[in-house]
Amino acid sequence: MQEVELKRIAEELNISQTTVSRALSGNGRVSANTRNRISKYLNDNEYMVKNRAENYTHKKTKNICITLPGEDSFAEMPYFQATLLSVIDYYATLDYNVIPIKTSAMNIEELKKIVKHHKVDGVILTRTIKNGIDIEYLKNHNVPFIVIGSYEDDNVYQVDVDQKNGCRELTSLLLKMGYRKLALLCADMTHVVTQSRYSGFFQAHVENNISVYTRYVFEGAGYPNRTAQAVDDCLKNQIECIICMDDNICVNVLNRLKADNVAVPRDIKVASFYDSSVLEMHYPPITALEFNTRDLGWTAAKNLYELLQGNEIPHRQILGYQLILRDSTKKN
Repeated sequence: MQEVELKRIAEELNISQTTVSRALSGNGRVSANTRNRISKYLNDNEYMVKNRAENYTHKKTKNICITLPGEDSFAEMPYFQATLLSVIDYYATLDYNVIPIKTSAMNIEELKKIVKHHKVDGVILTRTIKNGIDIEYLKNHNVPFIVIGSYEDDNVYQVDVDQKNGCRELTSLLLKMGYRKLALLCADMTHVVTQSRYSGFFQAHVENNISVYTRYVFEGAGYPNRTAQAVDDCLKNQIECIICMDDNICVNVLNRLKADNVAVPRDIKVASFYDSSVLEMHYPPITALEFNTRDLGWTAAKNLYELLQGNEIPHRQILGYQLILRDSTKKN
């Protein structure tokens, strides 16, 4: 008989490696139909499973890993702090330890060390990057994991908020208020969340039959110097409203406007695709999309725990949002 890896079985049958592992081990709830499909596939092709005894999930550590962005101080942003705390709170009641590590788009060495030495039972990724090497690595090593965000792979377990529709709704509201010259300050465009938010921004323009001022879509605005350049360009060209991809960019925008003695909303309007307490408490408070970060982290933690117990969970779970209209976009 020829040996076959779990990964190939999962790909051939369009199911997750974790489901294949549970079906073969007899641990966890897997439907009879799925078990029969796997058994038939192995029998029909005269396959035997390779290295079954070395399956990652066989060893239990009572540790969970959560990855945070390793670039500069991004991991210190309120979103990631709130996500980390909600995951810690969830697992504290279950006597699990949570181990935070930093990774970047091109560097997952810390994650590899954790997996190689089997220090954790599962992993939570707090952001998704297109063709992410972290996701592919975890899939190839059959490590149970959940991503916070969206990913173009139906076999990856995902928890996200409705980024695209939220950003579409906020942008559409501004257009309906009569604002036409909108600028968008984007974070890293390789991040899936950035792509989703941009898609919502673009779709709102299409639905309202209004052209996008692509010249005023600024990429890589997550750094203060880049934000300052973008704001100066917006002021020079009489942009009516600056939309920020997240609260970090928005704070940098507000600091630059204050330094230039530009008043919000008298001289220019400001909105954000992600809310935080800083934007809520700012004067004037900033129009923004509110996502419940605690629910996001808690749901990801709960889904990973259920997965580790061998229970079925949804492959994609989408949480809601709330559009908060505040004084920063008020008409003069």
